[in-house]
Amino acid sequence: MLLLASLATVATLLSPVGTPSDTTLGANQSVACGAEPTAAPSVANALRAAVAVHGGAVRWDLRRGAIRLWVQRRPAIAADVSVLGSDWRRAIAVAADAWSDVVPGLAFVIESDSSHADVIVTWERDLQSAAADGDFAFLTAGRTALVPGADGRALAAHVRLAIFAPDGARYSVDDVRAVARHELGHALGLAHHAAPTSVMAPLVRAERLSDDDRATLRALYALPVGARCSLPAQTLGG
Repeated sequence: MLLLASLATVATLLSPVGTPSDTTLGANQSVACGAEPTAAPSVANALRAAVAVHGGAVRWDLRRGAIRLWVQRRPAIAADVSVLGSDWRRAIAVAADAWSDVVPGLAFVIESDSSHADVIVTWERDLQSAAADGDFAFLTAGRTALVPGADGRALAAHVRLAIFAPDGARYSVDDVRAVARHELGHALGLAHHAAPTSVMAPLVRAERLSDDDRATLRALYALPVGARCSLPAQTLGG
């Protein structure tokens, strides 16, 4: 199993307030998203986290077709004679393919023109100085900003990937693929998942999507536009 205990990916997300769907909820309306939240890893808690981080369920309108993904060419500072720039681009494509068809109709397609892309991926030397999330502040390998349109549906996302780790070591192709898979999950609307076996765990260890990852994404894309999670009715004791 790929162990990336040093690659804590902290998503920096804007504040989308809605998602594309045939059904739209008012600002104060909510739906049941599962059990009352706890610290335990579960699909219900991961779904609640995704809704909470955006202030409402945010996702792409899959009726528009595939999500167009543009990847910046590898910059000169990342040059490594043992790894081609195409290897890095292929790693991003593989990471994107991992999410394809988890929800019917969901797919990424590589776009050659950044001006026509829905999601852009760019490279930075490092990201540790730009992040701030407790113990993960200096371990960030990727950051994602998800942007909604006026009606709340996701219209754009920017994924930023670090080239070098905090210790100065260049991230490998395997590292890039793992972090990109995680960050593209954020670009689809997901938040962090408490289970270490999830690709959405704050510390990236998983090599592939878990059943919980798939279930959480399906649950998110089943919610109406702007839906918020309501707590379940409590049973009063005698």
